[in-house]
Amino acid sequence: MTAVFEDKVVVSTAKTKYETKISAGKHNWIADEPKDKEGTDLGPMPTELLASSLGACTSITIRMYADRKEYSLDSVEVHVTIDKRSAEDHKFTRVVVLSGNLSVEQRERLLSVANACPVHKILSGKIEIETTLG
Repeated sequence: MTAVFEDKVVVSTAKTKYETKISAGKHNWIADEPKDKEGTDLGPMPTELLASSLGACTSITIRMYADRKEYSLDSVEVHVTIDKRSAEDHKFTRVVVLSGNLSVEQRERLLSVANACPVHKILSGKIEIETTLG
């Protein structure tokens, strides 16, 4: 009997050393591990995907807000790192680079908007993961 799933994201890893195929609707990409961890290095590591989710959400949220307020924001660049302090203690560091003719007040407002992105809220809140066999 084959289970029917209506998942938003589907992830599968076959026998190719850690090459992991990911799909979400019509979009497809790959996660992997670097060669020094026996991977094939065909895509970012899962932790890099997590950091990229925070960065992408931050960048999009800032862009949307700036567009709505008609700020002269030319571009947003977000640098994200994850510092693993212990098995259960991690720190995300974000550096937001704003380019454009922005006042000090607009720059400060856009920085505060970064904390309103949905991924930031998810990572800052209580997280529960339920896992079952399908």
